[in-house]
Amino acid sequence: MACAVTHTASIRRRNTFAAWSLLLALLTGLSPALAAAPAPSLPDDAALEAAGAVIGEIRIIRHDIFDTTIAEEDAPVYRAANALHRRTREPVVRRLLLVEPGMAYSRRLLDETERLLRAQNYLREADIRPVRFADGRVDLVVETWDAWTLNPGISGSRSGGASSFGFELEDSNLLGTGAELTLSRDTDSERDENALSYRNEHLFGRWNGLDAELRDNSDGRGWALALGQPFHALDTRRAWGASVDRLTLVESFYSRGEEVAEYRQRNNDIEAWWGRSAGLRNGRVTRWQFGLREQSRDFLPALDPAMAGPVPDDRHLVGPWIGIERIQDDWEEQVNLDQIGSTEDVLLGLRWTARLGWADTAFGSDRDALWYEAGISRGFRLPAGSLLRTEAWLDGRLEDGSARDLSLGGRARYYRRTGDKRLFYADLETVLGHALDLDGYVTLGGDNGLRGYPERWAGGEGFSRLSLEQRYYTDAYLWRIFRVGGAVFMDVGRTWGDDPLGAPNPGTLADVGFGLRLGNTRSAFARVIHVDLAFPLDGDPSLKRVELVIEARREF
Repeated sequence: MACAVTHTASIRRRNTFAAWSLLLALLTGLSPALAAAPAPSLPDDAALEAAGAVIGEIRIIRHDIFDTTIAEEDAPVYRAANALHRRTREPVVRRLLLVEPGMAYSRRLLDETERLLRAQNYLREADIRPVRFADGRVDLVVETWDAWTLNPGISGSRSGGASSFGFELEDSNLLGTGAELTLSRDTDSERDENALSYRNEHLFGRWNGLDAELRDNSDGRGWALALGQPFHALDTRRAWGASVDRLTLVESFYSRGEEVAEYRQRNNDIEAWWGRSAGLRNGRVTRWQFGLREQSRDFLPALDPAMAGPVPDDRHLVGPWIGIERIQDDWEEQVNLDQIGSTEDVLLGLRWTARLGWADTAFGSDRDALWYEAGISRGFRLPAGSLLRTEAWLDGRLEDGSARDLSLGGRARYYRRTGDKRLFYADLETVLGHALDLDGYVTLGGDNGLRGYPERWAGGEGFSRLSLEQRYYTDAYLWRIFRVGGAVFMDVGRTWGDDPLGAPNPGTLADVGFGLRLGNTRSAFARVIHVDLAFPLDGDPSLKRVELVIEARREF
């Protein structure tokens, strides 16, 4: 099971580094100190930490998208792609590092830095290793592999009986700076969207960034602006943020996948917050946040009399809030889990968050209300290399002693290796609602897990869905871009509670199918292309006998 076993950091790095040190010195021009490293005497991570080693020189090696030094990628098309792509600049990589010369050597910090580098969509892989230890100082090499970030072209997908098309001019690593600039036009079943956005997490200095967007849609327009410094690492001590988001749009009610009524909506959100943490302590981190939020939702009837329907009640909530987040530092590297042939960083440690806020008429709210949000997740290592990932969430309000817009959800994902290139996957999700706002009802269909049905096929106050898959991974590597896999699957689900328009509940829905998976290992955009044929099983004569699904997603 060589291609499917867990790639843990300790196993990968216990090999000696003699060949690496010599090769790097010859090929990349390392300093004489690094080149002269007597790697056979290089201690392992535990010994380096026990010896009180400090970090010396840090060498950055940045790789292009394709490696034209190997025969498979030594072709004009790959050289042209490298020439068109602006490689990530060295200062961009260096500012992401959580270590620097003079710091105590820590394998934990190197692992966290690798995860932080891989989390950038313009980098598809990262590796950090010691290459020399002498006089109490350990020299490091940081290697990164770029992803293709320029997206000038036409996109499209088909899911749940609906097609979407778009044109994008996007670069998520603008001139190698790590900034993202996007100009797009997308058309789907709900609206035509035109957007211009810019995002740079380090515009005003390290981890002091900006995120801005302008939107001009067929049913409204809006803009958003956010400034802030996040908790970017486990040991980060301070964070802050401020944001404004305004948008007008038209929302719809659906019955059996067809739009039957609509209303107009105006959103106005303003928020500012500040956070503090004592950092990582005994493998856990606790973060406190304090903020002030204004959330406004105004609703108007549809302009088209033929689409007139119920209109939600306006909401205007203003007031302070307090939040807490706690994370257990327990991660695992996996391959062939939700991606194909790429390193996946999986948080198994317990993580939970909670926010509690008070909206008061004294602050300008239209009511007094206590609002709350909470979430929790945990992963479990099971026998035979199996993995279970669980999460749950809760949000709602308390008004005049009664619960309003209460939503409780949970999800469990189970992974079991069934062969060298096979994996069984089960995904169970349940959402329950109580006293929901009219704009808070849920739908179930091809857009959220029932692949044999149109989008928003059934509605209600909650739903349950179970998806089972047998996944297959191959060694095929089409054009040195796409890793090839496949799946056979079954989806079962149903909605619960009242439909907002009183439509009858269709009961239990089910489908079976099979599909092709193309894992795009070189791109910063959607990593897995799905091509599925799904067959609904409930016999509804209004359904197609087979549903073709073509879409690009972040996961298998």
